[in-house]
Amino acid sequence: MTYIRLTLAAGLLVALTACGGGLGGALGGLNPINGGGPICNSGTQVQLANPQPFQTGVSGNIGQIVIVASGNNNNLYNTYNQWYLTLRDQFGDTITGGNLTPFDGRNLPHPYQSDFYYASNIGQLPAGATWQVNLNDQTGTGGVCPLNTFST
Repeated sequence: MTYIRLTLAAGLLVALTACGGGLGGALGGLNPINGGGPICNSGTQVQLANPQPFQTGVSGNIGQIVIVASGNNNNLYNTYNQWYLTLRDQFGDTITGGNLTPFDGRNLPHPYQSDFYYASNIGQLPAGATWQVNLNDQTGTGGVCPLNTFST
C-alpha cells in the first residue's frame, strides 16, 4: 500500500512539473488562484510598478494599477488588450480592473533590461486591506498570473 502511494505521489509530481508556463517559466503547474487552471502564459516576467510590490499605505483613490513586463517579444505584448488585472483582499473581496493599456513608465522602477508598462483602471479601494494583484487573460488561454501584493 505504501509503494502505491509513493508511486502515485511521484506520478503527480511529474505531471505537475511538466505543465510548465507561468511568470517567465519561474512557476509551473496548477494555480490555486483560478481554481486549478494553468498558471499564466504571459510569456515574460511581470511585476507591479505602481504601487510597488509590497508597498503599504497606498491611497484608495489610486485609480489605476501599473505593471511592468520584461521585453516585447512575448504573448503579453502581442495581446495586452486581452489582459486585465484583478485585486483580491484578505477578506476574499475581488475588484476587477479594466483591460490593459500601454503606459509611460519613465518615472517608475525599471527592474528589467527592456521594460514595457501597462495600466489597468480600477475603482476606489477600501482602506486597511492587503491586495493580491493577478494578471488575467480574458480569452482563458493565458491563465492567471499571480503578481505581488500591496496594502491600502
